[in-house]
Amino acid sequence: MKFEGEHLLPGQLGHFFAILAFVASLVATISYYNAVKVKEPLVRDSWKKLARWSFVIQSASVIAVFSCLFFILNNHYFEYKYAWRNTSRDLPTQYLFSSLWSDQEGSFLLWSIWNSVLGIILIRTSKNLEAPVMTVFSLAQVIFASMLLGIFILGYKVGSNPFMLLRQAPENQAAPIFQQADYMQHIHDGNGLNVTLQNYWMVIHPPILFLGFASMIIPFAFAFAGLWTRDYTGWVKPVLPWTLFAVALLGTGIMMGAAWAYESLNFGGYWGWDPVENASLVPWLTMVAGLHTLLAYKHTGHALKSTVFFFFISYVLILYSSFLTKSGVLGDTSVHSFTDMGMTAQLLFTIFVFTVPSIFLLIARRKEIPGNNKEESTYSREFWLFVGSLILLIAAIQITFTTSIPVWNQLLAFTGLKGLFKMDDIAPPSDVMFHYNKIQIWIAIVLGVLTAVVQFLKYKDTPKGFFTRKIWLPTALAVLFTALIAWKGPITYDNYGAGFLTAIYIMLFTSIYAIVGNFTYIFSGLKGKLKNAGASVAHIGFGMVLLGALISSSKMEVISIDRMKMLNDGFFRKESKQNPRENIMLPKDVQVQMGDYHVTYVGDSTAQGDPKTYYVMHYERKDKTTGEVKERFTLYPDAFVNRKENALSSNPASKHYLTRDIFTYVSAAPNKAEAAAADTTAYTAHEVKVGDSIFFSKGFMVLKGLEPAPKNKNYIAEPNDLAVGAKLEVHTQTDDHFNLQPIYFIRDSSYQYSVEDTLAPLNLNVRFTKIMPAENKIELKVKEAAGFSDYVVMKALVFPYINVLWLGVIITIVGTGMSIVQRTRRTEKNAKAGTKKTPVNI
Repeated sequence: MKFEGEHLLPGQLGHFFAILAFVASLVATISYYNAVKVKEPLVRDSWKKLARWSFVIQSASVIAVFSCLFFILNNHYFEYKYAWRNTSRDLPTQYLFSSLWSDQEGSFLLWSIWNSVLGIILIRTSKNLEAPVMTVFSLAQVIFASMLLGIFILGYKVGSNPFMLLRQAPENQAAPIFQQADYMQHIHDGNGLNVTLQNYWMVIHPPILFLGFASMIIPFAFAFAGLWTRDYTGWVKPVLPWTLFAVALLGTGIMMGAAWAYESLNFGGYWGWDPVENASLVPWLTMVAGLHTLLAYKHTGHALKSTVFFFFISYVLILYSSFLTKSGVLGDTSVHSFTDMGMTAQLLFTIFVFTVPSIFLLIARRKEIPGNNKEESTYSREFWLFVGSLILLIAAIQITFTTSIPVWNQLLAFTGLKGLFKMDDIAPPSDVMFHYNKIQIWIAIVLGVLTAVVQFLKYKDTPKGFFTRKIWLPTALAVLFTALIAWKGPITYDNYGAGFLTAIYIMLFTSIYAIVGNFTYIFSGLKGKLKNAGASVAHIGFGMVLLGALISSSKMEVISIDRMKMLNDGFFRKESKQNPRENIMLPKDVQVQMGDYHVTYVGDSTAQGDPKTYYVMHYERKDKTTGEVKERFTLYPDAFVNRKENALSSNPASKHYLTRDIFTYVSAAPNKAEAAAADTTAYTAHEVKVGDSIFFSKGFMVLKGLEPAPKNKNYIAEPNDLAVGAKLEVHTQTDDHFNLQPIYFIRDSSYQYSVEDTLAPLNLNVRFTKIMPAENKIELKVKEAAGFSDYVVMKALVFPYINVLWLGVIITIVGTGMSIVQRTRRTEKNAKAGTKKTPVNI
């Protein structure tokens, strides 16, 4: 059957270039491998030339695949499954890039592009290590290219083709619509991009994160090349700037993800120990450990084996994090993970390909790897660098073990051990945050101390008196600043008892110690030479990250406290992990106090063509004594509301101050039309006189008197009106007080009217319907509605000194960049000096 309206050329070109990239990378891998193994110089150069051209061709092919896919998405060719799944006609142009890497194929493509760019740079810079290093790089490109093939080899489907037509998808082939030649006439729009990805952070965060992922293979490749060729030391100098680069880029990508979570997810913060967050953090920790053991080796000859080990496991852990994200093993435990697309075996094979040869080489040649057999002094810098690296490894092990609980359960089931020993699934921790924090806080304490102290030690050995003279000042300053903070802004976080609070105060000291110690070292140890202070600047930033995370988390305050208990315990679904007492109901146009602020939900608005609903929240801060308004601002948290699934995906809005952030998001909203239609509650009549009370479920109201000049926003007086208002004072079970004034009036001497007054927080409606002079009473009709028709449920938090965290991230990146520049210049200087020396015949 010839189908009408399809645009097949871009898909055919894209798939051709995907196959070409796979073949070219395979040729490059074989050619570089032969360039390593062949001894004849002319033959070796010939293989290397072929390898270079093959790698360039695969790089150009990967870019061509990217271009074809972007062309399809940009032109809304919904006959392609990838375009239909991830875009729609109303998708803003800036989010087209988000849709490119929103699915597995796109993320592998982005990773492959960065690998190609870094590979081209290494071809030009790695010199005599080019062949072994690029063998590893080319092999990685073979695997990434295979992820985009979507073809069957020996009955097994290899990869997933991003250019698959919608009618070719297995789940669609039997659908009646795709049996029609003109089926495209019935497909007018796509499924649209996942709502959590429609954010500017998702345009810039994934490219940086995947550049970090791609750069992690460089230390791996250099270490593997050194072991493979038995050049155990030649790779150390060129790899150091690349290691710093990998640490900086991956760390930046991770913290961009934290910023995305803070601004775009209702985590209630920047870090939730989400499994995919953890999976990205762990290889960063091990690479930082490898960086510090590498520095120890460069200066003393110690810890080269440890460095190789850390470089190897860091890239293996990157591949493992990709497996966790893309295999579907995490299920619903992470907001980041993809669904299973049938590539689990291929992902596991990728881990196997890089793990087995590297660990085998490390074990087989461990005795050949040079090392300093002299025992390190406990007063040497290299000893404590190694201790710090072990601490980072412990942190990585604890995070990895808990994050991998879904993997352990599947592994036990697959091996049959679960049935054999009648085991239940390993349960994830009920309180995830505390599970990690109770261990990681002590690790952070040790790292904070080491960050402050180790730089004052010298390599090989340090005179005891020298160390004491240098360290007393930053220690005293850190104690002083900690005492001032504890005095002026004490931390009273007692959720987990006095022991955890004690750990918080110890971490407060060590965080300040890291900042002050490194700042002092710049002037006392480096004599103020900032060009050599990259490491110290990075450590200052790290200390600020620890300090900002500690203060903003331990002093974080929830101000949306539901004191009136308007939300019952079953209001939120269990999986939402929301505490009803920390979410407040805001009926429209009712001012509610939250902490130092009075908040009014004004209503919602949706821009034309925008699927988001924006909720307008007016904040006022009043003087506690005079009641005068000191500050006004408006926040616009938004949400995607899916009425079919009764689901809401909210995006926060924040008010940023220098010393704090007010973080607001909508946690629930009603279907206003349905709520209004469902309200069938009847009014109940009450005859009362002044001083009488009327009881309702949440309290009672007292008639205080009659007002001859009544005021009610729903009543517009006319000259001949005879009006009177009933002054009602409402008391609740939680000792809240409100005032109501329904109005009864006569217009044109004959027509009688009643103007209702409402108390939205209590769902209370009151009408003044009759005056009975003989009994000195009036008639009031009261209705306590079952629910509101226009309200939102909101959570609001205050994060104090959150900017210390973000500023610390920036300073860490700047310091690492300074170190990269310093190390690169030093390497170039040494290389130039080496070329000027007279060659010696050996």
